[in-house]
Amino acid sequence: MYIRFITQFINEYGESHTGLFSALRFIREASSTQDEDVIKLKHIKDWFNENLEAPDRFSNANNKNPASISLSWFKDTAKEHIKKVYEIREVLNRYGIIVEVVTTKNPGYIVFTDDYQVSAIPFKTDRKKIL
Repeated sequence: MYIRFITQFINEYGESHTGLFSALRFIREASSTQDEDVIKLKHIKDWFNENLEAPDRFSNANNKNPASISLSWFKDTAKEHIKKVYEIREVLNRYGIIVEVVTTKNPGYIVFTDDYQVSAIPFKTDRKKIL
């Protein structure tokens, strides 16, 4: 099983369903965010920087018509990572940012994987459900 966290946050480019870490950064930098929440989010972000590899591929660029983007999913075995995401979710919810949890058995065409996550290009039939 794979788990993806989607926000209803609209980022500085007007894009909705922004990634969780973009929403985290926005809340950390907002002047209205409580100091204790800024500190908590910084610690969680630092933890992820130390404990989660950044995918080195986000597309199937070797294909004739590469997809534009892949989506990151946690493996359900990444218990500590998922626990940290729920801590982020708790803080974001306090500031009105809703975080949806989506699960799937098949996230699409996997272009990157490690012990904790996959980056996958969603199947066309699933894109509206997870974007």
